Amino acid sequence: MDMKQKTRSQWLWIAVIAVLTIVLAVGLLWNNKTKTSETAAQGEQEHAHQENEKDEPKHDEKGEEHEAEESLSLTAEQMQQHSVKLAQVALGEVNQVQTFPAKLVVNTDRQAHVSPSFAGRVESVYVELGQQVKRGQALANLLVPDLVDQQANLQIAQTNLELAKQDYERERSLWSQGISAKQDYQRAYNAYRQAQIQVQAARSRLSAFGAASGSSGRYTLTAPISGVISNKDIVIGENVQLADQLFTIDQLDQLWLEFVLPTMANINVQPNQQIRFKSLQTGNLFNAQVQSLTTEADAQTGRLQIRAKVLSNATELRPNLMVNVELQAGSKTSAIRVSSEAIQQVDGKDVVFVAQANQKKGFDFKAIPVQIGQRTQDGQWVEITQGLSAGQSYVATGSFLLKSELEKGEAEHGH
Repeated sequence: MDMKQKTRSQWLWIAVIAVLTIVLAVGLLWNNKTKTSETAAQGEQEHAHQENEKDEPKHDEKGEEHEAEESLSLTAEQMQQHSVKLAQVALGEVNQVQTFPAKLVVNTDRQAHVSPSFAGRVESVYVELGQQVKRGQALANLLVPDLVDQQANLQIAQTNLELAKQDYERERSLWSQGISAKQDYQRAYNAYRQAQIQVQAARSRLSAFGAASGSSGRYTLTAPISGVISNKDIVIGENVQLADQLFTIDQLDQLWLEFVLPTMANINVQPNQQIRFKSLQTGNLFNAQVQSLTTEADAQTGRLQIRAKVLSNATELRPNLMVNVELQAGSKTSAIRVSSEAIQQVDGKDVVFVAQANQKKGFDFKAIPVQIGQRTQDGQWVEITQGLSAGQSYVATGSFLLKSELEKGEAEHGH
């Protein structure tokens, strides 16, 4: 009995050990599988991160690529085909120029004010503000009571003239036949001449007012000069008076330039002197000729009023346009300068295209931002105060082509 119990106890321990062994083996297996999965996932993440770093360029490389995009290249044949010419940045003389604000105004010598010759009521208006008109063109039509009376007086004078003419011809016939006395003939002749004078006076009065004899009291306002309607103060149905200024007509092909010059500026300006001014909108330069200067400076401000005649009729020049006058002050100085044609505007900055020879027997061009200073009197050269140095090659002619190509490339890159 003791032997059986001992055997049974041994088998029980064997079973427990086997179960523990199986549980331990399953646990070890599960732990190894989990570690293997984590290691594989971590490896995949590192591989993906390496791939991303490989695809994305570094910051410096990106900057180099951006610079490469801004750089343009042309062969010698392309440069000749598009008239792109190079020059070297060099020292040269530039003027010491001071700028002063100025304003374009209407030339009052080429301006007309239109007022009625009669008081009347406006029946119709034929033109609009800003409209171009020609000399003699109808502007408006008025109904004028006084004109009705004057036209009626003309008709009465014409009727009296017909009657006086008939009386004169009858008396002349009778006198020539010896039937009538000479004094009767003379009386008829005097009456006839007086009737002629009255008709002529009535017609001259209407003609002086610019009214037609058969207009039935209508009076037409016409343009005394060709130009643009710059002011219009008339509406249908209103009553206008003799002194009312109904229209202003300006001839804009000739403008005035007005500005004030401080006495402390120490700049000598003389009548008939040619000066230059720059449009603030486009940067274009134009010439003007000094017409008049005030005889003395203003007592309170110490400024000298100057008026000049604009020597250009460009369409961008309009009355009330603000510009800058450029006046030479002092002597010429030597400075780094480039051709004015080389300056271009890119992203709102002044740039010059600098050229560098490449291995393909051509040139690479880069837009270098610059700061400009004074210009020569003829406008051919521009001083460069920052951005370039003497000896550099730059595009002196044809830089607009490079600007267009650069902007075109940026647009395509943006899309």
